[in-house]
Amino acid sequence: MKPHQRTTLKTTKTFFFKIAILSISLLFVSCKNKGKEQDETAWTFVSMPDFLNVDCDYPQKGWEGTLSYILESVKKENPDFLVVAGDLVMGHWDGNDWKDQDSIAKYSNRYYTAWKKRMAYHGLPFYTSIGDHEIGDNPWNSQKKLEAVSYYKKAFREHLQMPENGPEHMKGTAFWWRHKNVLFISTDVFEVGKSEQGMIKAGVSGKQLDWLIQILEENYNVDHRVVLGHTPILGPVRKWSSSGLMIEEGRDSEFWKTMKKFNVDLYLCGEVHAVTCTERDGIIQVAHGGLIGYNTRTNYMVVKVTEKDLELEIKEIEMWPHGDFLWQTGNNRPLSNVSILAEDRLNGFYSVGKATVEKSQAKRITNRKGYFLEKNESSNAYAQPIFRKDNPAGLPVELPKILVDTIE
Repeated sequence: MKPHQRTTLKTTKTFFFKIAILSISLLFVSCKNKGKEQDETAWTFVSMPDFLNVDCDYPQKGWEGTLSYILESVKKENPDFLVVAGDLVMGHWDGNDWKDQDSIAKYSNRYYTAWKKRMAYHGLPFYTSIGDHEIGDNPWNSQKKLEAVSYYKKAFREHLQMPENGPEHMKGTAFWWRHKNVLFISTDVFEVGKSEQGMIKAGVSGKQLDWLIQILEENYNVDHRVVLGHTPILGPVRKWSSSGLMIEEGRDSEFWKTMKKFNVDLYLCGEVHAVTCTERDGIIQVAHGGLIGYNTRTNYMVVKVTEKDLELEIKEIEMWPHGDFLWQTGNNRPLSNVSILAEDRLNGFYSVGKATVEKSQAKRITNRKGYFLEKNESSNAYAQPIFRKDNPAGLPVELPKILVDTIE
């Protein structure tokens, strides 16, 4: 081979080598950018029912340090918003000798205003469902108590200012919204009707059920569907300092059957101040939250949303309620101080449950850990408030702890 031919061959080889390197580099950059684009479409929301379930001023002496720590932890999750499935306040604002309309207006203004100021300070947008404490707490066993419910719901509507797109008789207490690729529907499970709780029956029926069906039908083109309601539907569930309100018909209710028909992914509820995650018919019911000032642990759930998946993680932390009792309008009073010990502050919230709702093909629940494991899906466990440790029945004041890294 002549010298000029060798030079030409060498130059050609070098050229094609450079082209190959450039192609690989472009492919790498393309894959990297594609991954970046996918990450940018992911977003997060946080669920924390029963926050606070107590009438608190802002700031609240003896509590604010702990409440700030909890909300700062939520803020670090970088959620687009926080959802609270009921029980923001204690709400015992009616009474036999009171003029209910005036007392409900007075205390709702005081305590809802404080609740909203706390969220605003921590920069947390929110959506709130209505709970039993927003309508005076169960039972509702007198005509006077039932009449007070309308005043309570009016106060909730005026102060929380949720979307007024619900059924005509529940504007501002039942509502829906779409955020990016997800449909959220917040129900008002406190309907007039006879039950063990008197003249209010927990459930979604009649015109509210018709409305629920309509919203699900009209928003058929979303990637995920999340429904909120204060009370659990499936049971049994763990209970801690709770009367344990439930939707009596459970899985046989038209409410549940409707969610099944329209392929709802999550039903988020509170009321029981403990964690139970139950999957039936492709729907995960997550009952969770904590009762600050009564219990020694509280929790929240982080939901990371992508086009095909919902990644769920429940996080918990230890608390130390102590001192005398914090004044409330009724007799159900928490302890006046709530602390998080220095070591627990340092370690932060720890994981107690993980799962993924995968929907790339057929929907399936994968990566179950902690409370999401099938063996933990139901429980009759019950615990009393921490300050009732000397109760005559000898009931526990703490529930067994479940962690994601527990050896199975």
